[in-house]
Amino acid sequence: MSLGVVAALLIGIAMLALPAWLAWYLIRRWRRLATWSRAQATIRHVRKTKHNSSATGTTTTETSYEARYEYRDAAGVQHIGEVDHLHSPKVGDVIEIMYDPDDPSSSDTVAGGSVVGRIINYGAVFIVLGGGGIFVILASLGVVSA
Repeated sequence: MSLGVVAALLIGIAMLALPAWLAWYLIRRWRRLATWSRAQATIRHVRKTKHNSSATGTTTTETSYEARYEYRDAAGVQHIGEVDHLHSPKVGDVIEIMYDPDDPSSSDTVAGGSVVGRIINYGAVFIVLGGGGIFVILASLGVVSA
C-alpha cells in the first residue's frame, strides 16, 4: 500500500470515531433512562457566562449557563449534581433528573435538549462523518472511485 492509501484509510477511520462514540453515548443514555431512578431536583445555583465570538466576521455574544441542583434519593439522602445544557435556568426551578440506584451521587437530567435538535445534530454527525469516513475508506481500497 502506498503512503496516500494508508493516509486515506487513517483519515476514514478517524472520521468514523465520532459517530462510533456518539452511538456508544446514545446507547448508554438510553440504558440509563430505562434503568436509573428518577427524582425531582431543585436548581440552587446558576452561573451565567457570556462568550464573544467573531468567527463569522461579526461579533456575536452567546450566553451559556451552568446550574447546580439538589435532589434526594429513595433513602432521603441529599445529593448535588450539575448541568450545563439547560436554557435559562433560574434558582428555584424544579427539573426532572435520573440517578444511579447503585450510586445515587451519579445523576443526569432526563431532558437533554429538544428532540428535533438532537435528531438534526446526531443525524448530521452520522451522515456527514460516518458516510464520509466510509466513502474515504472504500475509495482508498479502490472499491468506489472518487
